[in-house]
Amino acid sequence: MGKKLIELREITRIEGHLNLDIILMDGEVAIRAAAREGTRILEKALIGREYWEVPEIVSRMCGVCSVIHKVTAVMAVEKAMNIEPPIKARLIRELIVIGGHIQSHLLHLFYFVLPDLLGVNSIIDNIMRNIDTIKTVMRVKKWANSIVERLGGRAIHPITPIPGGLSKDPMRESLVRILDESREIKELAIGLVRKLLEMEWPNELKEKNFVSLKESGEIPLLTGYIKVGGKIVSPENYLKEIVYIPEKYSTAPHFLLRSGESFMVGALARLNNNAQYLNGVAKELCKEYGIKYPMYSPFANNVSQALEIIYFIEKAEEIIKELIEMKTSEYCVEVVKRKGEGVAITEAPRGLLVHSYKINDEGKVLSANIITPTAQNLKNIEENAKKLVKKMLDEGSEINEIRKRVEALVRSYDPCISCAARFQKA
Repeated sequence: MGKKLIELREITRIEGHLNLDIILMDGEVAIRAAAREGTRILEKALIGREYWEVPEIVSRMCGVCSVIHKVTAVMAVEKAMNIEPPIKARLIRELIVIGGHIQSHLLHLFYFVLPDLLGVNSIIDNIMRNIDTIKTVMRVKKWANSIVERLGGRAIHPITPIPGGLSKDPMRESLVRILDESREIKELAIGLVRKLLEMEWPNELKEKNFVSLKESGEIPLLTGYIKVGGKIVSPENYLKEIVYIPEKYSTAPHFLLRSGESFMVGALARLNNNAQYLNGVAKELCKEYGIKYPMYSPFANNVSQALEIIYFIEKAEEIIKELIEMKTSEYCVEVVKRKGEGVAITEAPRGLLVHSYKINDEGKVLSANIITPTAQNLKNIEENAKKLVKKMLDEGSEINEIRKRVEALVRSYDPCISCAARFQKA
């Protein structure tokens, strides 16, 4: 039938600029997920910088993901310089990260994904019929913002997490206020999540390789080993499990497993690998709506994000209660410059995030490497888009319908292209 190109230019309702090319030729389908952000040389810009500058710089990669980039960079620097922060600092950091995850999930689900489920182009098209829902979303998001602002120093690009701990001990009154407000917020959030779980979600694709942090007793965000297929590996060894794939058509790197297969990171991977630790209301909602893990559809990533909102609210309550009862007042330790290499792997809202730094004995950066969740998901997006297009062509679907469904598939991954774009186009 010759060659035909279906272009999805500047896919909407995602963070950043992504084009998706669907190439049809002689009955075969090829997909190219092309990040179109401008040239990024962040790792090169870090070389020669003081260790304490690193977290401040990398948090500017993105206004959406600034919290987790800041905390992950701090942790990687601490590992490189053999710094052990106090328990109080570690718990406050986790709280700040939880605030960032809830912020991100709310915006993605109710502003980017909900229009797909409602069959409209954007939330603006349906805002008046859902005005109460949107107001509730903003109320819950405001609370999540307040966690980051009160404990992190500001709502975007938090300033209190530093190598060694925190730059300031948060006031007890801030913790008490966040906890007091959480009771109302949790009820509002449960109502929002119910609305999503009651909707019909696509389920025609199946993914098999899920990669996430793994730690006994919880759904981890900042600590743990990494589950890669049937293996559990340390953060230091994770980079041996994935292979960098340069693609001339993309300003973002792509990755595959050593086996040559694509893989998925994100909320679905976290819950597939840690579902036994879902508890409280999130666990009750799974029973009520018949949700059973593992799930295999990429679209289930958004169902998992919705459940995580509730899980993280209750986790925040648990951490705050522990902090309020804590006797120690230590929130930072002295930093002694020393050379070393440090790798920190955390869970960003969109999945596994890697920060790796080598620092000399003067406390200056010798090398840096940052691998984002979206970069790790790009090959998986291509693979699943290919399967979806083939299926829809076999069913005789119109091109416009294929475009809509493929865009919805891309959005299900919650991609953050600004974070993923790393290198100049080859």
